[in-house]
Amino acid sequence: MPNKANVVVCPSCRQENIEGADVCQNCMADLHAVGQPESVHVATESELALPVSSMRLSQPRTVRGESSVREAIDAMKDDPLGAVVVLDGSQVAGIFTERDVLKRIAGHPETLKQPVSAFMTSDPVVLREDDLMAVALNKMGDGGFRHIPILRDGQLIGMVTARDVMAWVLGRYFD
Repeated sequence: MPNKANVVVCPSCRQENIEGADVCQNCMADLHAVGQPESVHVATESELALPVSSMRLSQPRTVRGESSVREAIDAMKDDPLGAVVVLDGSQVAGIFTERDVLKRIAGHPETLKQPVSAFMTSDPVVLREDDLMAVALNKMGDGGFRHIPILRDGQLIGMVTARDVMAWVLGRYFD
């Protein structure tokens, strides 16, 4: 799918088309008269303009980069989040998730003794506590992330998960 900034929405059928197309790929309607691509703006009154800190933040388990993969997996075992944040001192260095275990570790028992820093996602996408919910949804959706660490002044204060966001959306819009 093209970048949203490079699409034109057909006025007849609402199909997204690549900017500059002469006719709609779906209904063959003339797109010459269509001006700028449609854009969506979050109204300031919208609940999507609330800060991430307005939702319940999960408290993630943490491990050090030099911790073994086995230690990181053990930290995740009884934790419903399914991820650990990897710290270098007090700074977020990476994230290690169940998905990493399945894709990088499963079937390779020799990796269990290696440092988790060799298998984590380094420099993960993070959110600040004052980032808007719209930003969190966008980062999670565009990046396909199910876990994003939340920072206050560069320090880890929580983690937002796809489950947290879904509960927030359902509580706001489907009560």
